Amino acid sequence: MFVTAPDWIVPYLDWVVPSLISGIFTLAVTLLVVVVRNRRVLLTYHVTHYRIGISALDEIHGEVAVTVGGNPVQNLYMSNIWLVNRSMRDVEDLEIKVFCRVEDMHLMSEQTHVEGTVDYLRHTAEFDEIKSQLTNAFGEVENARVAGDHAKTQMLDRTIESNWRTFSTSRWYAVPVLARGQAVRFAYMTNVLSDASPEIFISCQKAGVRLKYKEPYQPVWHLWGVSLADAGLVGIAISTVIWILVISSISTLWLAALICLVAGLLSSVPGAGVVKLYWWVRIRLIG
Repeated sequence: MFVTAPDWIVPYLDWVVPSLISGIFTLAVTLLVVVVRNRRVLLTYHVTHYRIGISALDEIHGEVAVTVGGNPVQNLYMSNIWLVNRSMRDVEDLEIKVFCRVEDMHLMSEQTHVEGTVDYLRHTAEFDEIKSQLTNAFGEVENARVAGDHAKTQMLDRTIESNWRTFSTSRWYAVPVLARGQAVRFAYMTNVLSDASPEIFISCQKAGVRLKYKEPYQPVWHLWGVSLADAGLVGIAISTVIWILVISSISTLWLAALICLVAGLLSSVPGAGVVKLYWWVRIRLIG
């Protein structure tokens, strides 16, 4: 027994069916892309450096000295790092290592903050052990010098040198959980002992996590400088116009379906182009 469609709906079947197929296929591809992307967590970070002061000797005005805690420093910077979870799922038990690439650069003070909370990050147990060894060695080496124990003094000096290099040029943090879209801010007062530019990097070794440097104020989800949200909305409007034109002018079923499919899949591309064109026209007309 076959059911026949009403006469009034028959003219619309030629474009309704291809549109439904195109929409279902587009949805399936989108879901597939989301699933594939979320198999790995994407963390991005960017770094900024602001010079606070510089020590110099001027022939006219004399010496200009910058000190921290009474100790002179040569080039004092405020360095900030933002680490963002760009994926669509939370990640747990991260170990983040912050380190200086420039040999003559030291991390002096530090402050961390998990955005949207009142929480801060704690050092890893391994890094706390390095700090403890360094603190104890400072006290023990003085006692060894007073006692005249040169062998112990030399051993403690080597321990202090190794641990001090690690402590002054790096920080290791334990991150219990970093939710989707959440950011962590690291702030340091840094001292560069030479004229080199300050450089700070982040390391994270965890299965399923990818760390990527991204320049400041360049979000990941953009197309030609246009956010994908704006490009998608404009693209949907453009695809709707294309869909209306196709169903009203093309009688070949497979060709109409193909055009509607391509228009749906690539809707963000013309959307971003139209937004960029709008910005260009507005600048030319309004300024």
